[in-house]
Amino acid sequence: MNALAWIGETRIAQAVQEGKLDHLPGAGRPLDLTQRDAALEAQARLGLELLDRARRAPTDTAHDQRERAALRLLWAKALARRGGTPSKR
Repeated sequence: MNALAWIGETRIAQAVQEGKLDHLPGAGRPLDLTQRDAALEAQARLGLELLDRARRAPTDTAHDQRERAALRLLWAKALARRGGTPSKR
């Protein structure tokens, strides 16, 4: 961390301790990350959009994992009855 960043972090921490940031507009609400700065390059805006989409993407649940395991088991049984092995494409 360079000296300016350290000074900034120190001043912010001090202001938080003193309660100077408690009454700002929007305090306690999440940041709106959908607004994009027009000055950002197109690549940076695209990267922010992709990060935002990834944050909202559903995660695998235990139920999804069980379903996939059951399908793999059924597939293996069907191949064993047929006498074959899965082809690698």
